[in-house]
Amino acid sequence: MNKNLRLFYILIVLSIGAGILWYMNTTDQGELKPQGDFAIADTASIGKIVISDADQNVITLERASDSRFWDLNKDYKAREDAVNLILKTVKLIQVKTTVPQTQKENVIRQIAIGKRVDFYDLNGDPIKTYFVGTSTQDHTGTYMVLEKPEEGRSSEPFIMQMQGFTGFLTTRFFTDFEEWRYTGIFDFPELDFKKVEVLHHEHPERSFEIEYNGGNDLKLKSVLLDKYIPNFDTLRVKDYLLLYKKVHLETHKSYLGAAQEDSLINSNAAYTLGVTNKDGLRKKVDLYWKNPISVIMDANGQPEKWDMARIFGVVKGDDVTLCQRFVTDPLTIGISAFMKQD
Repeated sequence: MNKNLRLFYILIVLSIGAGILWYMNTTDQGELKPQGDFAIADTASIGKIVISDADQNVITLERASDSRFWDLNKDYKAREDAVNLILKTVKLIQVKTTVPQTQKENVIRQIAIGKRVDFYDLNGDPIKTYFVGTSTQDHTGTYMVLEKPEEGRSSEPFIMQMQGFTGFLTTRFFTDFEEWRYTGIFDFPELDFKKVEVLHHEHPERSFEIEYNGGNDLKLKSVLLDKYIPNFDTLRVKDYLLLYKKVHLETHKSYLGAAQEDSLINSNAAYTLGVTNKDGLRKKVDLYWKNPISVIMDANGQPEKWDMARIFGVVKGDDVTLCQRFVTDPLTIGISAFMKQD
C-alpha cells in the first residue's frame, strides 16, 4: 500500500478515536435517558454559547449588555447574522424522526467527531448541550444528541430539523474563528459622524474631506490644496454619505501567507478611507490593489492590471482582509464627482 495512503488511513482512525474520547469525556454522562426537547423557546435567556470540535477549536459567544453585537472570544465582535441564525435555529429546532436501530452505532460514531454546542443562561448556568453530527443522506436532517444538566446526556440520537426550513443544520455551528468575526468596517446607520476623508495615494488631487454636522451643514475640502470648496453639489455629497451607513468587508481571511501580509502592509496603499465619529474617534481602512486571479481585458483590449472583483483592506494597522470592489469602488470616487456641472 502506498505510504501516503497508509498514513492517511492512520490519521482517519486516530481522528475518529480522538473524537470518541472527546465525546465521552467532555461531560459526566449520568443516567442515560432518551431526550428530544432540544428547543430553547426563550432565546433572550441565552447569555453565552460555546461551540467546540474534536480538533480543539473553541468559539465563545457572549451577549454584550451595551451593544447589539455579541462578544467573540472576549476581544472581538461576532457576526450578528451568524449569532441570530443560531438563536433562530435553537428556537425552532425539532425532532424530525428517531435514528433506526441499525444505524445508531454509526451515527453515534459520526456525532463523536462533530461539534459540541453549550448554551448558558444570563447567570452563566448551563441550559442545554447539543452534540451535532453530520447531515442525513438526503440533506434534510441533522444527527444530534442532547444533554441537559439535570438529566445528563441522552441515550438516543435524533434526526433534527428546523421548522420552516428544509436542509441540514451542521454548518450553522462552525468553529472557524476568522469566519465568526464581525465584518463591519463602518457602521453609522444614523450618520452620526462628523468627518469622512478619502485619500487617493496615487492621485492626491482626487483626495477630499467632508465635514458633516447634520442636514445640509456640509463642508467639502480638497486635501491636496488644503482648502474648502465654496460651491459644490450638496445633494451628491449627501447621497455619498449614505454609503457609510453600512460598509462591510468580505472576510477577515486574506488567503496570504504571513510574509505576503507583511510585504503588503509595508507597501503603498492605493486608498485610505477614514471616518471620525461625534466623539472624535477615527476609524480607518487602507486599501491595497490585488493581483488578478485570471486575465480580464479592459475596453481597449488590454489586460486589467488589478483584480476587478476584490481589493485588500487593512484595518487596525495589521489585520489584512478581503473587500469586494462593488462595495469599495463607490467610496473611492474623486473630489471632482461633487463639483457642480455647468
